[in-house]
Amino acid sequence: MDYEVLPLPFKPHRLDGLSDRLLVSHYENNYGGAVRRLNAIEGRLAGLDWSAAPVFDLNGLGRERLIAANSMLLHEAYFDALGGSGAPHGGLARALERDFGSIDRWRAEFTAMGKALAGGSGWVLLTWSERLGRLTNQWAADHCHTLAGGVPVLALDMYEHAYALDFGAKAAAYVDAFMRNIHWERIEARHGRALDPDLPSTPWPNPDVPKITAAELRGALDRGEDLTLVDVCLADDLSRRTDMLPGARFLAPEAIADWADDLPRGKPVVAYCVYGFQISGEATIELRRRGLDARMLAGGITAWHAMAGPTVPLTPRHNQGDV
Repeated sequence: MDYEVLPLPFKPHRLDGLSDRLLVSHYENNYGGAVRRLNAIEGRLAGLDWSAAPVFDLNGLGRERLIAANSMLLHEAYFDALGGSGAPHGGLARALERDFGSIDRWRAEFTAMGKALAGGSGWVLLTWSERLGRLTNQWAADHCHTLAGGVPVLALDMYEHAYALDFGAKAAAYVDAFMRNIHWERIEARHGRALDPDLPSTPWPNPDVPKITAAELRGALDRGEDLTLVDVCLADDLSRRTDMLPGARFLAPEAIADWADDLPRGKPVVAYCVYGFQISGEATIELRRRGLDARMLAGGITAWHAMAGPTVPLTPRHNQGDV
């Protein structure tokens, strides 16, 4: 089974003090790279003759699988934490007060641990441990240092790739910016699932809109399936774009009534925007209302980049839909 990238749950340019350039690079290159690396390793392991393989292959692939899998999982916890503000509340706030004495005490400990990792690498994790019976702040030197039996609730990435583009060597300023952008509702939900794994996971954006993942779309294109690809990025977002999917048409979402009926019938349509939020979701719903077999690309072109999907440069003529 190949693993898919999870879509970003926020729009990077809306965060306070963390640039979209930094966040998108982190997501596409470091998180996406971990997912792609894990899939490649799993492919190698699936074809391995375990009775005859040399021990250095077994040890090396086992080590690299652990690194890639934990990198994927911790990056997913990291991005899930961003996109909000405010302070902990509800059951999570009560748990922090119980286990650390106060929320301020927890915050002081967590941020100090992050800043202590400046210039090196690693993670700081707020982790629930059933055996310890509490939440604990956990130091990690790399992707493989996790508390046995623990469930990460909040993850702070202290590798330089998480902050250097914006902050250079000023890792402490990055930690402060991260803390300003925590989405406490999602952290509360992660804490709830750590206590009760039967609780539902946080849904993807636009949970009720039919979707195709980046890996599924790439597979369909590699098989030569005949699809209509529609780039419905808002004009205001074009300044953050440099490329598009091969063969896609750039069509303005606000003018969908003018072009939707011109799309070929009987041919699946994939609509995408930058991150896979409301624009491509609304376009997909409208196209389906008009009788087209339309799906949105989960995570938008950003998820496509993270899975190393091919693109072509975005040029002025694409902006007119002439592809």
